[in-house]
Amino acid sequence: MDEEYKKLRAGWMEGERDREGALRLLFLSWMHWADPPAVTNMEDAPEAANLWHAIFAHFDGEASSDPEFLYVASIMAIVAGWGLGDEDEWTAAAERLRARSRQIRPEGFTPDAFKGRGDYGRYFAHHAASPAN
Repeated sequence: MDEEYKKLRAGWMEGERDREGALRLLFLSWMHWADPPAVTNMEDAPEAANLWHAIFAHFDGEASSDPEFLYVASIMAIVAGWGLGDEDEWTAAAERLRARSRQIRPEGFTPDAFKGRGDYGRYFAHHAASPAN
């Protein structure tokens, strides 16, 4: 994970803004606090939270028209919103993000939507397989 994070972060800093790379970098930035280093094997990255917020803004945050972004950001805010800022605010934001995703894509997401997309794909395929999806 750390190698991919560093590569995508370097690209982001150089102005690369492709959708897939941005989604993966959003996830990898979040993983710096969502799971412990013993699980992720990621080095400490104090810039990760600010980078997550920059990518969130890049997708237009809650106003985004990208249902996948809205879906994955809602999961991140529910699972480890405490790392994004005020936990209560991010819990409420997660509900709005999920509702907007469903408004744009009422059928939601299946695990197949994330197939072949590395750690990002495996993580969100797991969530998409949940009956709560």
